[in-house]
Amino acid sequence: MRNFLTCAALLAATPAAFAQPQGAPATVAIAEVTARGNAGADLASDMSDALTEQLVAGARLRVVERQQIAKVMKEQMLAQSGVMSDEVQIKVAQLVGARFIVLGTVGTKGRSYVVSLRALDSSSAQVAFSESLKVGSDEQVEAGAKQLARRLEEKLLGPSIGGSPAASASGDVLGDFDPALVKDSAQDVARSLAQRFPKLTGTIVNALPNGTASCSFASGQPFKGEFFEISGRDEVTEQETRKGYFLLSGWSRNGCSGRVKREPGGVIEDGDTLTSLPLKIGVEAVQPGPGAQPELATLLASELRAALDSLPQFQVANDPQLTATGRVSGPRGRRSVDLQVIDKGGNVVQKVSVPASF
Repeated sequence: MRNFLTCAALLAATPAAFAQPQGAPATVAIAEVTARGNAGADLASDMSDALTEQLVAGARLRVVERQQIAKVMKEQMLAQSGVMSDEVQIKVAQLVGARFIVLGTVGTKGRSYVVSLRALDSSSAQVAFSESLKVGSDEQVEAGAKQLARRLEEKLLGPSIGGSPAASASGDVLGDFDPALVKDSAQDVARSLAQRFPKLTGTIVNALPNGTASCSFASGQPFKGEFFEISGRDEVTEQETRKGYFLLSGWSRNGCSGRVKREPGGVIEDGDTLTSLPLKIGVEAVQPGPGAQPELATLLASELRAALDSLPQFQVANDPQLTATGRVSGPRGRRSVDLQVIDKGGNVVQKVSVPASF
């Protein structure tokens, strides 16, 4: 009965009494963040902290201090009144001088988490913002909350023009996946590619005065445009030395040919050794297939570049000899990464398909 009378008295308050001064920054109050499903209260508290931190950093909204909200709740004896209706929440916003009051939830959905945010306009009693975001792990909840806070700010006030860096979009990549597993899978894909591009050794069969040479490879399959180092015994020092470089222009099972670039003083002879150099490779944007989000494809492409660059067979470059392109698809935990590697002529050199657990 006491809670009913308290709410009734609160609803009887005059909205005009809580109007904000004209020209003042819009004020927002974060009423509560509740945990649902298997999400714990600590996670809800973390989300609330992240919301406050982002809105304060954005500096476009004035955020009501929690102590002020708690004081009003205590004075109006609402702390034990249970879940409050939107109408009562709006009156609380007016009592603390807030134009908007924000309600959040964090819950579980399968292996994922869902963070939701809703804002009520105390001047019109309308829902001013409502949006949810699915993230892959509890570690992404805070980043997801900050992303929703930025979207809330833009919805209420419009895009920031020349705003502070803190108000701009962050570099957090969020979605229904575990970023750590994406990194692991990118390394698996890179290793799979490396196995298809082993270090090759061949032999100069016939070096010609015009700067060309024929060659042979006992094993492996080089590709047109691949670079090799030429080495052999120096006639003067009788030591094994680098003599120059070889660019493969054609290859078949019966033999190969290419162009030679000599080192100063180098004399290239029949029988000299060809050793493949690290391949210059580029990674085009990986496309999201069915079941995959664009954010996942973007992160996978970034991690794949880093993974390839860490392997001795590859060198990620802006002017690549080879380009990897493909897509990621499938539901979480049962995804696949399908890539093909093409040369400068558009020919497919290799294909890989790797299962992924992210």
